[in-house]
Amino acid sequence: MIKLFYSTIFCFCGVLFALTACSNSESEEWEEPFFTIAEEYLQQDFDAKSSSVVIPIKTNLGSGLWDVKSDADWCPVTKSTSDMGDMEILLAVKASEEPDIRNATVTVTSVEGNYAIKVRQLGYGPAILVKTAPTAELPAIGGTFSITITSNIEYTVHKSDNSEWIKEVPITRALTDKNYTYQVEANPDYTTRTATFTYTYSEDENIKATCVVTQDAKASSLDDVVLEGDLKIVPTGGKDSEHQNGQGIENTFDGKIGNEDHIMYHSPWGTSANFPVTLEYFFDQNPDLDYIVYYSRSGNGNFGELDIYTATADAPDYKLLGSFDFKMQNAPSRVDFGQTLQKVTKIKFTVKSGLGDYVSCSEMEFYQKNNDKKLDKQLLTVFTDLTCSELRTDVTDNAINALPGYFANIAVQLKNNTYDEWEKEFRLQSYKSYSNVEEWAETLMTKQYSNLDNPTGIYVNAGDSVIVLVGDTHGQTISIQCIGEENTSDGQKNYVQTAASGETRFLTEGVNKVGFSQKGMLFMMYTANPVAEPIKIHIPLGSGQVSGYFDLARHKTNDKYKELIDKATYKYFCVRGERIIFFFHREQMKQAVPYDMLSAINLWDDIVGWQQELMGIEDVRPSQVNNHLFAISPEGSYMWASSYRIAFVYTYLNNILQKDNVMAAKDNAWGPAHEIGHIHQRAINWPGSTESSNNLFSNYILYKLGKYCSRGSELSALATARFVNKQAWWNMGSATHQNEDTEVHMRMNWQLWNYYHRCGYKKNFWQTLFKLLRENRISESDPGEGQLKFAMMASKAANENLTEFFEMWGFFEPVDETIEQYGTWTYRVSEPMIETAKNYMAKFPAPKHAFYYLEDRKNGDMGIDNYRVGDVGYYTQFQNNVKITKTITCSRSGRAFTVANGDEAVAFELRKNGKILYFSNFFNFAVPDGIDLEGAGFYAVQADGTRIEIK
Repeated sequence: MIKLFYSTIFCFCGVLFALTACSNSESEEWEEPFFTIAEEYLQQDFDAKSSSVVIPIKTNLGSGLWDVKSDADWCPVTKSTSDMGDMEILLAVKASEEPDIRNATVTVTSVEGNYAIKVRQLGYGPAILVKTAPTAELPAIGGTFSITITSNIEYTVHKSDNSEWIKEVPITRALTDKNYTYQVEANPDYTTRTATFTYTYSEDENIKATCVVTQDAKASSLDDVVLEGDLKIVPTGGKDSEHQNGQGIENTFDGKIGNEDHIMYHSPWGTSANFPVTLEYFFDQNPDLDYIVYYSRSGNGNFGELDIYTATADAPDYKLLGSFDFKMQNAPSRVDFGQTLQKVTKIKFTVKSGLGDYVSCSEMEFYQKNNDKKLDKQLLTVFTDLTCSELRTDVTDNAINALPGYFANIAVQLKNNTYDEWEKEFRLQSYKSYSNVEEWAETLMTKQYSNLDNPTGIYVNAGDSVIVLVGDTHGQTISIQCIGEENTSDGQKNYVQTAASGETRFLTEGVNKVGFSQKGMLFMMYTANPVAEPIKIHIPLGSGQVSGYFDLARHKTNDKYKELIDKATYKYFCVRGERIIFFFHREQMKQAVPYDMLSAINLWDDIVGWQQELMGIEDVRPSQVNNHLFAISPEGSYMWASSYRIAFVYTYLNNILQKDNVMAAKDNAWGPAHEIGHIHQRAINWPGSTESSNNLFSNYILYKLGKYCSRGSELSALATARFVNKQAWWNMGSATHQNEDTEVHMRMNWQLWNYYHRCGYKKNFWQTLFKLLRENRISESDPGEGQLKFAMMASKAANENLTEFFEMWGFFEPVDETIEQYGTWTYRVSEPMIETAKNYMAKFPAPKHAFYYLEDRKNGDMGIDNYRVGDVGYYTQFQNNVKITKTITCSRSGRAFTVANGDEAVAFELRKNGKILYFSNFFNFAVPDGIDLEGAGFYAVQADGTRIEIK
């Protein structure tokens, strides 16, 4: 009786292609340990007779470092050594007296890896063995391969239909094994193809074995895409009206944009540009031109308003093309001429304003359009639109295979539904528009937020080209920017950090092929009104590497964050929240936030939002301005803020991300909030206050977080500065940072917030003051005038005459000095300036309280540290308008004063002739030497400012 072996039919296709050998170690003294068995030896098939085979081992391990065992008695194995001294395995099988195929596994173990050798032996029943794998994969270029059959019966061979691309070569016959060799043609299509070989017992068609052969699709790459792009026209010369030595106009058409050593055009350093600055370009070739591209630099000089003039061979005198505003932005600008300018001879840029009162240009490019886009037309025979993200319903294989291979591969992936969903999520996106950061920085008086609001999640290596397929742009301009690293130094060591900008390439609707010279993450630059339509863009397979990013609005959960960061491969990982983007070292971020990213990003969205809340911008954000702050993690320095970026050293991320860690120490929130405050402080700042005015935001963040008390010197420091040291605002206290006593200064703004907001007397005070100071701006070049303007606008915002408040804070003291704080400034406050300010403030009603004595802390508060904040003047006394009802007494011993029953007062003053000599908010205090107490009266100050003399 013939037994059927459906479960014992196996297949092997040995592909006969040369393999590249690993090179030997360059070191003769030491070799990396290795232990390998070639794949061809891992399947051994035998007929029913006893037999043996030698399996070679490639290794430099000693015999004691590897072992071999069989799980069947009929298949003994031993270690042996060849005549040449090489390690090998001797594998034998005993004669089989069973009807069925029998199986054994030989296990080889070593310190460098393990192997399993599968052994099969025929019995006396009919069977066909096709060695090892039931499926073979062949390369697209074709070649030869063989199938080895072990059998004890006669059989027929059948090749499936549509397999004419495989040609049989004369077979090599053996007693039991037969080797069938085939020649494979190259695959002309961009889809895989298969053929099935069936081996059937001549006497029973139910006994058969199969081998499925699959050939790879024809290879495709970016090289398949040849675009007839727009023609770049290089000027034959140029001249400028002024330039820094060595930084003339010739550097703007040298083609070196993006190089680290690229020298740019720049107006003279150290002085404002002599506006208007002119840049002229000459074209001896008289080309036709359609548009220009201006590349800015990351820093001063970016073009603002300008006029562009053109001249042609037919109209040799300059004519105004148009007036433009490039917004001084850190991004390229493009000007389309509307219609082709023919026979251009020269073009002149008359620049009327520039960032920082300079003029700079990294590169100026001139283009002639190619309007014959044949590839776009061909793609629309296969895809529904030029993003190549969906196939037409009537698409044919012939149409797909007629495409350039790169696009045919996209079509095949879509057709077969094999486009990886994770890759597709980032490669195919609809990018929303974001506001102009330069324009809104000027409007809202902030540093620039980031324009890197649209991460792609795709990075490139140096020298890579990518295909970018752009859908309907709705008449808007879009570009792609590669953000890599830059080398910098903190004065002690050199390190790298994420750059503020990088190589930028303008994109047009349809197929774009762009290249980058440096490694970096790709960002879409879509600057337009926030209500503009999103633009659908596809960066297909084979263009860049997907690393991904986490978007709070889209991905929503911690599980998704963990999935995405675990898959990521780029050095930095991006997390986009509502108001801030983290672009931090991936490994440090994973360590700091292995799972709960929602806690981190929501916290920092809140922190940024709370600061924006104080600024009075709710009428424009997010309806008109919607950019993010962009936080990076340098490998040096500590924390800082500048245009386009804020930075937290990568070793500190663990302290500032998870909310529990942020709340673990007062400085963990204070430091970042201080730096973000630098972004937002401009409207309320003047030189001499730069390291304190931002701390309004820092203290507000501490308040909102709810754990720690505020920061800053006690009011006793103000008393010492004003009445002992006779200091004014500009030189108050002892300089601690950038020639400013920030600890003293920061209390003034915080008193204003506590009184008007916390006590409830005008809960929109700071929002109103910010708006007023955006309308009546403080000039950085005149800090004295700025100081007085702040006092006047504060009175207007409060609708109260705050002369006494600012008198206490030293605003009305004449000064004519030079100070140093992020520059050199002349600080001048004159008597006429003081009189003008006081007259303006006097038109407002008197304040209800003497809140310059307000203190929001009590000794023992969380985070009070070494501050001793006094016994009276707590903010609730002003909030509740506490009156003095007790009989206060005071005893004096020399210069020491002791107060009893004074808890209803907010301060105690020593006054003479209507002027304050000294004050304290302690029950026990000593008046410093130098203050003449002769004839002085002692007063308890009530919250509303009433003075009650204590006899």
